[in-house]
Amino acid sequence: MNTATMKCWSVLSNQDGFKASELVIYNLQGYVYDDRRGKFSDGASIKTSAIRSVTDHGTHKIVSTRNTDYTVFPHDVDPEYEKKFPGAYERLQMERSHED
Repeated sequence: MNTATMKCWSVLSNQDGFKASELVIYNLQGYVYDDRRGKFSDGASIKTSAIRSVTDHGTHKIVSTRNTDYTVFPHDVDPEYEKKFPGAYERLQMERSHED
């Protein structure tokens, strides 16, 4: 499994108000750093594949996708996203895993 850190991150979804909850897919977007496999250069803007799980590690969370575990920190939330969705870091959690 690849690892990386995501900064200035936010969460996207395909929710349009009509999809059943089990069909909603969530993705992480932001600037990637320390990509262990070197696929992305530091600071590259990316949108991940579907989020499969979120694990709380106290000071940070690990957001897992199909191929990569992204480390996110509360101070690295996109400020515009935080304005729209206050408490974004605290709300970053999943009740179930999501396969794509």
